[in-house]
Amino acid sequence: MRKTSDLVDEMRVVARDAWLVAIAVGFETETQFVFSSQRHPVAELDMLVRKGGAPLGLLRFDRENTTVQGSYRPFVEYENEDWVKKYLAGLLDHTGEIIEQSQQQTPGLPKAY
Repeated sequence: MRKTSDLVDEMRVVARDAWLVAIAVGFETETQFVFSSQRHPVAELDMLVRKGGAPLGLLRFDRENTTVQGSYRPFVEYENEDWVKKYLAGLLDHTGEIIEQSQQQTPGLPKAY
């Protein structure tokens, strides 16, 4: 696995032309997110990894007028894992909730999903 700072750098590159990007961090019973709009994404991701989370990939959200379109991309470490693709695709079923969570950020960890 690459360094968390490398994963955040990748998120920032994708976020340049996206409305919102999130790193999906998988835990055994939940998913948490590090958003491109957070002030200290490396520190947030480091904290989640120390707690046992696995950064799996990026969720990208593009907005056109009132419509938001979501897409996903596994990190290169998981690009050949079908379960990760299904996992990330399933998260897009909750696009509204994820966007809402990104807008309600408070210092510290994002709320558990």
